[in-house]
Amino acid sequence: MRNLSRWLGVGVLAVMTQFAFAESEYAAAWGPSVGSTAPMLAADDQAGTHQTLETLKGSNGLLFVFNRSVDW
Repeated sequence: MRNLSRWLGVGVLAVMTQFAFAESEYAAAWGPSVGSTAPMLAADDQAGTHQTLETLKGSNGLLFVFNRSVDW
């Protein structure tokens, strides 16, 4: 029984991974390509100070990560 449930779990995982990858044409339209200049973004931080990419960038540059989540 334990072996059957293990194989069933592996099968479900294999099927679910097929849904994790988008088609290449659709994925290419998601946003800027790697290495391109980011569009101007600006927002107020938790202290109310207006921040832009230029004000956040340090001597080594800036790493901006945007994570889309299913619970938004």
